[in-house]
Amino acid sequence: MSGPRDLRRGSKPFERANPTEAIGSKSHFLIERWGVGWAINVHRRGQAVQTIMCKTEGELNRERRRLSDEGLIGINGGAR
Repeated sequence: MSGPRDLRRGSKPFERANPTEAIGSKSHFLIERWGVGWAINVHRRGQAVQTIMCKTEGELNRERRRLSDEGLIGINGGAR
């Protein structure tokens, strides 16, 4: 690193409160905890939101990898 960051230039994209603000209107997916599993909300440009339900972490990782391979940006919304 080259010393302290210059705060006059504003916050970096990963420091923003709303992660979708950093990616703008690009296609993305949001992973959220849902009941006993996870929900992946897929936001593709110009299309309705698609929800994919996953019961296991393995299934979640396969879907996440597939969406990433399609070029979508992933946002972790609390999938701890």
